[in-house]
Amino acid sequence: MNLNLVMLGFVVAALVALTGVGGGSLMAPALILGCGIAPPVAVGTDLIYAAVTKAGALWVYGRQGRVRWRIAMLMLAGSLPAALVSSVTLWSVRNDIAALDRLVSIALGVALFFSAIAIAFHERIRDFTISRADRQPRIEAIAGWTRNHRNGLAIAIGVVVGVLVTLSSVGAGAVGVAALMLLFPAISPGEIVGTDIAYGVLLAATAGAGHFMLHNVDFTLLASLLIGMIPGVYVGGLFSGSLPETMVRRLISLALLAVALKLFVV
Repeated sequence: MNLNLVMLGFVVAALVALTGVGGGSLMAPALILGCGIAPPVAVGTDLIYAAVTKAGALWVYGRQGRVRWRIAMLMLAGSLPAALVSSVTLWSVRNDIAALDRLVSIALGVALFFSAIAIAFHERIRDFTISRADRQPRIEAIAGWTRNHRNGLAIAIGVVVGVLVTLSSVGAGAVGVAALMLLFPAISPGEIVGTDIAYGVLLAATAGAGHFMLHNVDFTLLASLLIGMIPGVYVGGLFSGSLPETMVRRLISLALLAVALKLFVV
């Protein structure tokens, strides 16, 4: 057991419980830049970590009836085929370690950039969706077009998220929640999160299975992260609501942008 990795699992889980920021946005870059883990192994291990942790959260949200399964299936209709194609792409370059590392690093940088934007503008996106639900005249046309095409848009966004998650382990949280808020403004915030977790579990498991076949999952590393995750969720939950969430989100967003830039230039 590596105490540094246990502490990393604790800190990431606490931040997730405190702010709701997707764990992949924080975990994968921390493993790569902070712990020196090879990008494919960091991504593969993080995907299994995400599948395990989200499965527990899904059990809670499912029992509370806060999962819109039809919407989750729409997202998965795009995400799962995209995850399979992305896994085949990784398999095709598996023997070129430099190319594989570069591909994953670039994908992670792109995913972190979009996640940082989604995190930074979370409140504005939420306020915009509330306005749409109220059918204000200035956005009536946009709302109507989106409503008529949202099933297709959900599948298309699922494709994008499926590629990002498979190549980087990032995207199902911050990006997925923002997309669901924009496409389905009538459902509650709790249902948004529950639905995002529902398709995120299956997507992470599918993408993680592809990385497992490529021997990109380090189970010793995974065990240390999970040991730290359990108390981290508890501590983060204790302080949830006691810190200025907007400020914390903005700081995390700036940090993710900086990490994305570094991944692009290395």
